[in-house]
Amino acid sequence: MKEQAKIVIQDVWKEFADIRRSTKTDKEAVPVLQNVNLKVQDGEFVCIVGPSGCGKSTLLNIVGGFLKASRGEVLIDGEPVTGPDVKRIFIFQENGVFPWLTVEDNIGFGLLNEPPSERNRIVEHYIDMVGLKGFEHAYPREISGGMKQRVEIARALAAGPDILYMDEPFGALDFLTRLHMRAELAQIWQREKKTILFVTHDVEESVQLADRVVVMSKRPATIATVIDVNLPRPRDLDAPEYLSIRDEIFEIMGLDHSGLGAGRENVDEDPAPAAAATVSSPLRHKALDADVIIIGGGPAGSALGFYLGRAGIDHLIIDKAHHPRAHVGESLSYSTTAFLKEMEFLPVMEREQFVVKRGVSWTSWFDQEQVDMNFKDLEGPGYTYQVDRARFDDLLLKHARERGSRVFSGAQVERVNFSRRGFAEGVTVKIGNSRFPLKSRLIVDASGSQTMLGRQLGILTMESGLPQFAVHSRFSNVRNERAETDGYTHIHMLPVPRGWVWQIPISEEVVSVGIIMDREHNVRSGESVEEFFNYTVGLNPTLAARMKDAVRLREFRMDGNYSYSMDRFAGSGWLMLGDAAFSVDPIFFSGISDAFHSARFAAGAIAEALAANDLSESSFDGYQTRLRGGVEFWQEFVRLFYDVAPIFSRVIGNNFRNEILRLCEGDIYDPSAMQSLVELKKAFEAIRGDESHPLRRYLIGAGA
Repeated sequence: MKEQAKIVIQDVWKEFADIRRSTKTDKEAVPVLQNVNLKVQDGEFVCIVGPSGCGKSTLLNIVGGFLKASRGEVLIDGEPVTGPDVKRIFIFQENGVFPWLTVEDNIGFGLLNEPPSERNRIVEHYIDMVGLKGFEHAYPREISGGMKQRVEIARALAAGPDILYMDEPFGALDFLTRLHMRAELAQIWQREKKTILFVTHDVEESVQLADRVVVMSKRPATIATVIDVNLPRPRDLDAPEYLSIRDEIFEIMGLDHSGLGAGRENVDEDPAPAAAATVSSPLRHKALDADVIIIGGGPAGSALGFYLGRAGIDHLIIDKAHHPRAHVGESLSYSTTAFLKEMEFLPVMEREQFVVKRGVSWTSWFDQEQVDMNFKDLEGPGYTYQVDRARFDDLLLKHARERGSRVFSGAQVERVNFSRRGFAEGVTVKIGNSRFPLKSRLIVDASGSQTMLGRQLGILTMESGLPQFAVHSRFSNVRNERAETDGYTHIHMLPVPRGWVWQIPISEEVVSVGIIMDREHNVRSGESVEEFFNYTVGLNPTLAARMKDAVRLREFRMDGNYSYSMDRFAGSGWLMLGDAAFSVDPIFFSGISDAFHSARFAAGAIAEALAANDLSESSFDGYQTRLRGGVEFWQEFVRLFYDVAPIFSRVIGNNFRNEILRLCEGDIYDPSAMQSLVELKKAFEAIRGDESHPLRRYLIGAGA
């Protein structure tokens, strides 16, 4: 420790006149603080906790120079505090940003005497430090509560203070935003090493942040004890050492883990407003952070959030990404339009002017014929959409939030936690390098191809018969000879096993083009990805002509096997949906459709299970049966497709095309779907058995 402390509080007492009991001539005093003594070292982070109404904020105001002590004194750098000082900045719970100033103007407010270049440098530095890059010109009304608090912290730091006084700065924020802000404040403090005196009612918060925790007694308050928090940063909020210190503070304050007093002796008998000495801990023992926690904010998680919100079920979506995020899978199947309407999302699609998809076109390598299939003859609106998935996913998640979902972005779920009885009871979440638990009655894995819970439980099975991979990018100047099919999804078949190419218009100028092939036809030794891509495109003459003048707009991306399934889709206290449950070869672009179907099925199963208070695996038997039927249908359909791929479009173009087109476009959960598939198999078997049929020689195993 240094010879001279930064802050020295010496024998501080404080009394207030009790106006309820005072007369004009006889003033009665209410003692608030008595005999408070404390030293804070330069660069130290000290938290002050204690019962509600005990005088924590009063002490902070005395140290900050806003109140005078009734007795005793406060020294900073050896000098008595006589009033506020510009080198010592206060940050309060109430939002203090100026609503008429932008983010950058708020942060630079205390730098008006600096030269413009220096002011801009400082402002830019702290905007970057608190993670507000891109919001420089936003007004407070346009940003979240947590972001406003970051603006206040940045403004305080920009002024170059020696000391930060923080009085419940995160108290007005929701629980998850507070967790974010705590982690960010800890990182900022480690970089800046400012002296911080931080008042909080939240014991969890104090142990997460402080070098030392000052525990105040009930009023009239003195310091009951000071606890050193000798834990490495960032702190693991689930670690035994962390929990031990937390529980020690609770015990000193006469509270149990829930923040409730252990007995009548812990209740302040004074009838003043702060009567009960209670501490609200958002991570308290046995508390639930939500009835349902959804892992993943992609289409499956967002759709489930919408359905649960509509049903009035409390839920929390945790998404590790900050949207918008890059994603492949730009073509929506026809069946998704009904879901978009059901979820009241069609107005958003129209407003955002996504490309309207009215059909699918097929070409093959052995001729120049293009088979067009228009949706106009199908039941329903006759269209769906091509989407930029980054924007589409972002809009869906915002829509879920507007319809009642709580969303926690930028946090990674590391594992699902199980009770001794084998029930899922919560998750462990990581923000930066800090970890903490969240509790719920039910966990839903909507983590997509990450398949977080499937990998944790070891129930992921890859589809060994379809070892596909993809190479894709975006291009301009891709030709299309038929203007009436400009918005279509175009499928180009290749003369290699399970080889095909997608061509999907994302906008009037941009087209996504991707190759799907068996792994055996991967990039050959010594060949670049671009050379492989161009060679493969040339295998289909129609596609090659369209790509002749194409200009690539971004780097090539490669993705692995698309086909897998879980051994089971639900268990006690958990279930899976969307790509977290299963995925099939993307020839029919069924991913979003399956996500929406499974979200609707899951919402119904969850509502019934919660109402019955039965979250055992058997309560989700019906849900598992429906999803298993979908998996088996897709697997059989895809295998059939690759057996007959070169002539697939020719046959369904001439035989019961509407029924099969409906299946290709994701409407597979109707009982009639399997019967339609049986009829399709018969049609191909008839060709296989007819030696004179002109298409027979293109069938695998036809003996040609």
